[in-house]
Amino acid sequence: MVAVVRLRAEAAFLARLNRGTGFADPRAPTQVHLRDPAAVARLGQVALRPSDTHKRAAAAVDAALAAALAVTDASPLAALAARLALPPAHCALAAIAIATAVDDDTRELCHAMAGRRAPGLYLDVCAELSAELADPLARARAIHPRAPLLDTGLLTVDDDTGRVRAAPRLVAWALGDAGLPPPLDELAAVVDHDGGAWLAPATAGEADQIAHRIAAAGAPIAVLLLGARGSGRQAAAARIARAQGRSLIVADLAQLVARAGADRTRLVRAVLGEAILRDAVPLFTGADALAADGDDGAVLAALGRGPTTVCLAASGRGLASVSLGRPFHVLRMPRGDLADREQAWVQALAATSIGASEAIELAGRYVLGPGAIAEVTAEAARFAQARGGVVDRGALEDAIGRRLSIRLGSYGTLLARKARLDEMVLPEEVVASMHDMIAMVRQRSTILERWGYQRHLGISRGVSALFSGEPGTGKTMAASVVASELGLELIRIDLSQVISKWVGETEKNLGRIFDDAHDANAMLLFDEADALFGKRTEVKSAQDRHANLEVNYILQRMESFDGVSVLTTNFESSIDQALQRRLNFRVRFPEPEVDERTALWQKLLPPATGLTDVPFDRLAERFQMTGGYIKNAVVRAAVIAAREGRELTVDDLWSGAHAEYAEMGKVLSTLTRD
Repeated sequence: MVAVVRLRAEAAFLARLNRGTGFADPRAPTQVHLRDPAAVARLGQVALRPSDTHKRAAAAVDAALAAALAVTDASPLAALAARLALPPAHCALAAIAIATAVDDDTRELCHAMAGRRAPGLYLDVCAELSAELADPLARARAIHPRAPLLDTGLLTVDDDTGRVRAAPRLVAWALGDAGLPPPLDELAAVVDHDGGAWLAPATAGEADQIAHRIAAAGAPIAVLLLGARGSGRQAAAARIARAQGRSLIVADLAQLVARAGADRTRLVRAVLGEAILRDAVPLFTGADALAADGDDGAVLAALGRGPTTVCLAASGRGLASVSLGRPFHVLRMPRGDLADREQAWVQALAATSIGASEAIELAGRYVLGPGAIAEVTAEAARFAQARGGVVDRGALEDAIGRRLSIRLGSYGTLLARKARLDEMVLPEEVVASMHDMIAMVRQRSTILERWGYQRHLGISRGVSALFSGEPGTGKTMAASVVASELGLELIRIDLSQVISKWVGETEKNLGRIFDDAHDANAMLLFDEADALFGKRTEVKSAQDRHANLEVNYILQRMESFDGVSVLTTNFESSIDQALQRRLNFRVRFPEPEVDERTALWQKLLPPATGLTDVPFDRLAERFQMTGGYIKNAVVRAAVIAAREGRELTVDDLWSGAHAEYAEMGKVLSTLTRD
């Protein structure tokens, strides 16, 4: 291809010389290159231009060009042209631009023919090098902004000067570079397999049917893959691409937009261009943003002009109603039941030392889709290989934890310190309720799926509880105990970041929280939940109406939420009754009695203090405080001792308790220990 273009450039150069246009001094009026034969003849008579001075050289170039054209062109550009059905003018323009970029002689000849202009490849020069570009209409169509190579940024044409350039990626691809260019090498990946993900037979069959319809249509088609994260959407897209003999290039729309900034279509077009070059099917994950953001018209338009098949993966909220500018098929990824998860785990772990019984146990414990199961297994294998070991249960659990960690940004914080059950001092009925909650989370696969409660009663997999009681009675600590017993991350939701004065923003923030926490290995803690889950009121103003809408939305999301959540409040009566009905557990934390306060004093005083003669019973009798205040009193005693530069004493405990009691508003007349 490059040799042919170089010979054509040489022939065009000689043609100018034979027409009497020299190159000694391009500033002279007699050296102006004209293409009209009559004008050339008239100007030649005035300027006494010599003509036909290089006929023999031109004939030799023509012979060499004919010999080069006789060789079958197996260039990548020819395959690209056949695949996209590019018109000849489009192919000629791309070939000239690539040859000018890679061949020094072609570039020198084109620069020489640029005349008075700055060195470069110009559209009128391209017309001299190729008969396909001689027609002005063909040239106009070849440089149209929506022409495939220009629309994806593989070719650029300056509107003002007509200067043509081949993008570095197009040049590198023509030279055989198989790598992704920056920044796509960090934002996208080429996949030629399904990642080992197991697909349910019905889903696999539907994907095959879609692939057959695409082949029969022969027109631009989009495929919407709707399902939860990790449900196997990429595996289904890879199956559709493989049926067409094509690979898959995967990119996250959210990352592309974040990297590109205001020009959000630039990287999307780059991915589409890469898919054209590779004959790959582009899969854009995170496509929910297209339905949520009304300013993505340019992105939608670019997707509508993309390759024959474009796949969009989303959770399914509103994407099907977005105008994609092309026909589309919808493939809904079902929420796999226990049997599906067992099959997926058994297949993913077939090459490891983990047996089928452990795979079945994992299926019951974690609600993961087949795509997520394949990903965590592959990640565990990579980590094990890096350490020189094999995939064991520990490596797999670590990979699952990393996969299921949710990222709520400013909406939530991770509580690192998790208490143990033996650290709690609670009545037996409260402890029994906590044990029931832990058992329901651990055995929900058995209860809901094996025993049929989910199908028969319409119960979701979510486990929720309301912990109510006076401040300091251990509600938050009890939530951390549940998370610790279950091996879950505990995320405390920051209500100051969730609640917004703007209409609809609170619901949007809550939607993000529940979406990110959906099926995650984490427990959500809504502290002081009455601020968010309060009772609905009679509508007397627009503000009341919107407040009620917030509560209605929360009720719906809580009912459909499949994770574990705990609400704490000091005022149980302020929580909406409809929400309380939807909660699995409602645990009341009473104020501790004397013997319970005695135990709290004993447990909260660090053993490292070395105090052995503390009258815990008298402290408990004298100060009617909950566990939270007792903890504060113990800390206050340590502050008193540290301030005076000595070890902690029993007197410090009495002083700390008295100070805390006073700050509670329960002032004692004297500091007595009797």
